[in-house]
Amino acid sequence: MANLRDFYTRTDDDPKYLEDRVEISDELESAIQQVKMTLFTRKGEVLGESDFGIDLDSYLFEYSIDPNRLGKDATGQINKYVAEARKRQITVSPSIYPDDKANRDIFVLLIDIPELKNSIAMFYD
Repeated sequence: MANLRDFYTRTDDDPKYLEDRVEISDELESAIQQVKMTLFTRKGEVLGESDFGIDLDSYLFEYSIDPNRLGKDATGQINKYVAEARKRQITVSPSIYPDDKANRDIFVLLIDIPELKNSIAMFYD
């Protein structure tokens, strides 16, 4: 089996950022980075892959998010573009929680990777 080598893409605002890192060889770290890249890349930004990306940031000011559609889109993108999803089952669970005090809904997208103790959570309100 070939050794995994990939670019290290965590940024300095990430709490787990390592300053001296340029590449990674850990499959779990690679899976996390690939999922984040897939979720935050805008469609059309990747040359030759016009369908790649979800652009979660574009949903920040949306008032009518369909959590099931977005969850299905995220699952499809992860299964298609995250190579590590072929080795482990990465699941996406979308939900909307009402915040009655602030008169708003909070959208949560939970990404489960089996080896992680906690889900990766994306919150939008």
